[in-house]
Amino acid sequence: MRPRLWLLLSLLVAGISWSYVHRILGPWTTYIRLTKGVVIVQVSDLYSPWVGTRELLLHRHNPYGPEVSHKIQMVYYGHAINQMFTPGVEVVDEQRFAYPIYEIFLTAPFAYVDFKDVRRWAPFALGSFVALSILFCLRILGWRLPWPAVVAIVLFTLSTPQVIQGLRLQQLAIFEGCLLSSAAWCVSRNHLASAGALLAFLTIKPQMALLPLCWFALWAVGDWHRRRHLAASFAATLAALIAAGELLLPGWIGYFLAGVAAYRRYALPTSLLRIALGDLAGEILGGLIVVGLLVYGWRNRKAMGDSRQFVSALAVFLLGTMLSFPLLTPFNQVLLILPALLLLRDWRILPRFSRLVFISAVSWPWTASLFLLLNRPQLNSPGQMPLLPSFVVPFIPLLLPLLLATRRSKTGSGQTSPGIVPPADLPAIS
Repeated sequence: MRPRLWLLLSLLVAGISWSYVHRILGPWTTYIRLTKGVVIVQVSDLYSPWVGTRELLLHRHNPYGPEVSHKIQMVYYGHAINQMFTPGVEVVDEQRFAYPIYEIFLTAPFAYVDFKDVRRWAPFALGSFVALSILFCLRILGWRLPWPAVVAIVLFTLSTPQVIQGLRLQQLAIFEGCLLSSAAWCVSRNHLASAGALLAFLTIKPQMALLPLCWFALWAVGDWHRRRHLAASFAATLAALIAAGELLLPGWIGYFLAGVAAYRRYALPTSLLRIALGDLAGEILGGLIVVGLLVYGWRNRKAMGDSRQFVSALAVFLLGTMLSFPLLTPFNQVLLILPALLLLRDWRILPRFSRLVFISAVSWPWTASLFLLLNRPQLNSPGQMPLLPSFVVPFIPLLLPLLLATRRSKTGSGQTSPGIVPPADLPAIS
């Protein structure tokens, strides 16, 4: 009965979470946007790539150009954005098309579809990508669970503030997470050419892809004779994407780099470490983490693709990405699905205190959501009480590596090494 109890609990949690979104978070967010004069018609992070795709494919307009940017801004703000970056003046997100040009190949099938239809169906597609990510990660971990437990994990994940934000904003970061987990699954099944092609598409969001790609590169070097197909497929696919983009928009790389430079000014991306320690100390520690990860990856480069050593190394690189790179926005934590599942798989070798910390962290959003539903806060006020369920979200990238580090190397009478542990069942409901 244990998996079925988890399934029932996940259904309850999903109901609480999405009721909170529709009854508390949504109305409060609408009020905040209206007080700032932000137009909320068709607001979605898919809107700028959709417009960029249509403008290039249907009208041959440069998606990085000011005309297309102003067209996007008219929907978000009701007017074009021409801001001066001066101290003391609030910086506005300019909502430009800010992807490599070959992102258009992913959104091209929707170029002729009205955006109202795209926006209506996008949450279901992105939710499916979350479910696929979980299934791939479970396969990578070698963790076979009965279907009620798998469905429960999917529902729990879809009910987290991080994924809810990604679904509400319709963020391509969710698709990025699915690409990464599918590539890792291909590696575990020795489909190296397929893995390389998937990793090439991962570069549509370079800030999320760079460190994981470093791990795959180090791993390929570890046994070049057998793994060179991954590198060759990645290089060939990426070269084809770049060349095809050049045919669509000659000189697109220059436009893209200029857009990245502008993005750094108006989006003000920052990392968790810089927020916690300040810019200088955060950058130094982030750099040290990157160097340490590269050394760690080099030492583990000979791991087999279907080994737990490979999975552990990938999880460590994902955690390092969340800490060191400018990925502070919660929806980027889709990269933590694999580390979180690794922690659950190793539940039996976690100390009791670590279990309590993990349970407290993951149950806080749903507990807080239920509290707000029962004690409805003022929604036409700038007060931050409606954001209470997201209070622990910024700490998750710091918490997971600490909890993973506490795993014991002994379970019962058997001995295991810290990185190689037997699968565990879901924690019991008592």
